[in-house]
Amino acid sequence: MEQLYVQTNAILQRAQLDLGRLEQARDERDAQIISQSIHAQIRDVESNICQLDLFVGKEPPGRRQTARMKVDQLKHDQQSVSVALTAMYARLTTKWRAASEREELLTQRMRPNDSSTAISFDDHQLQMNDQLHNSHRQMDDLIGQGAAVLENLRSQHLNLRGVRRKIMDIGSTLGLSNTTISMIDRRVREDWVLMLVGMLLTLLFIYCFWSWWKGSTGSSSHYS
Repeated sequence: MEQLYVQTNAILQRAQLDLGRLEQARDERDAQIISQSIHAQIRDVESNICQLDLFVGKEPPGRRQTARMKVDQLKHDQQSVSVALTAMYARLTTKWRAASEREELLTQRMRPNDSSTAISFDDHQLQMNDQLHNSHRQMDDLIGQGAAVLENLRSQHLNLRGVRRKIMDIGSTLGLSNTTISMIDRRVREDWVLMLVGMLLTLLFIYCFWSWWKGSTGSSSHYS
């Protein structure tokens, strides 16, 4: 089991390094290659974790708790990589799309006018277009962050169940009193509630910003 754990942890470390390479990707083609590699690594990690779950049940009672905590940490790291990959790729795609559209606008502006129709963009219109692209990019970033918050919330909820179960197991092993175990369990619940409130406030901020951005975009489109 230890060998498989070390192998899986090494795959996760390579995936995290590839996330850094993805952020520096020159174009969408390079990003797709790196993204496909990370997806393959995530699938390998998921497969190894399934095997590790089986091995944990076969561990001696004295080592089973430690083995379970190590596997749970691998699961958490794998979920973090998946969320980071989704948010980063969405952000890069938005950046490239905005650059491509801006290039197209500049090309149209420099194109000679024909005899029947001519499309001209003054500096004010180009500036407005840049502002709209920036707003779209900021919204995509916020949506990606919101998705990460929701995924992290789901992950932390599952982890909370695991922590409570570990507390009960460890408490029983060490012979702690029910009062002591209850105090620890209450502290874990309080920490989770604080985290939940923080995430909900983040989502509320994202919604308020989206409402403001939608209204300002509609006004800009009306005046243009």
